[in-house]
Amino acid sequence: MSRLSGKVIVITGGAGGIGEATARMAYAEGASVVITDLESTPVEAIARSLGERAVGLAVDVSRREDNERMIAAALEHFGRVDGVFLNAGIEGEVGPFDSRSDAAWEKVFAVNVHGVRFGVEAALPGLRKAGGGSIVVTSSVAGLRGAAGLSPYVSSKHAVVGMMRCLAAELGPEGIRVNTLNPGPVDNRMMRSIEEQANPGHGEEVHKMFASRVPLGRYVTNEECAAMAVFLFSDGATGCNGNTYVVDGGYCAQ
Repeated sequence: MSRLSGKVIVITGGAGGIGEATARMAYAEGASVVITDLESTPVEAIARSLGERAVGLAVDVSRREDNERMIAAALEHFGRVDGVFLNAGIEGEVGPFDSRSDAAWEKVFAVNVHGVRFGVEAALPGLRKAGGGSIVVTSSVAGLRGAAGLSPYVSSKHAVVGMMRCLAAELGPEGIRVNTLNPGPVDNRMMRSIEEQANPGHGEEVHKMFASRVPLGRYVTNEECAAMAVFLFSDGATGCNGNTYVVDGGYCAQ
């Protein structure tokens, strides 16, 4: 039997690398999936490519009402919610701490922190009705350590780790598990943006520098991150609550 057979999983940031990989892997494991992102076209295309147990929906996670609509869609199409992958996130601007504007900080926190808060708030009634479930929040190794030039992003990722720990303690007695997925450098669009912003015109050199710091000698893949997320939604992870699950090729070991 597939590990997620009969489960309904809602995914934000579903058009991005980790989000799409998780949607595809969860579907292959038997889940029904609601795949969301800012634009409807890419997630609808992903849903069509998967089949009848997939729905694509445009959602702005920084808006409370969009999060509520996302959960309502899961209940309408599939009748329940068993897991929520709060994966949507933005890297924001790279640069010195004292050059980041209020708007730059607010934009990152609106998506990376308040988007998670709204997603949890919206999902709780459905998870409680199902008798429990799993919430997985995408943080980062940036939620566990610092990084020069990435203060808004790093601060937001630390914030969701703290939120996760509070939620795990509060919701655990209800059978709702909450954990974070903390990827290291991932071979996807977000890292391309960070690399190019760090040294415009020389992103490939920045990539090589970051990769050299990973004991495996390379960035991790979207699929490697998705595999951890799918595990955390499975019944094999019923004892996993309140923890940071790092997929980083050994980046934090040094």
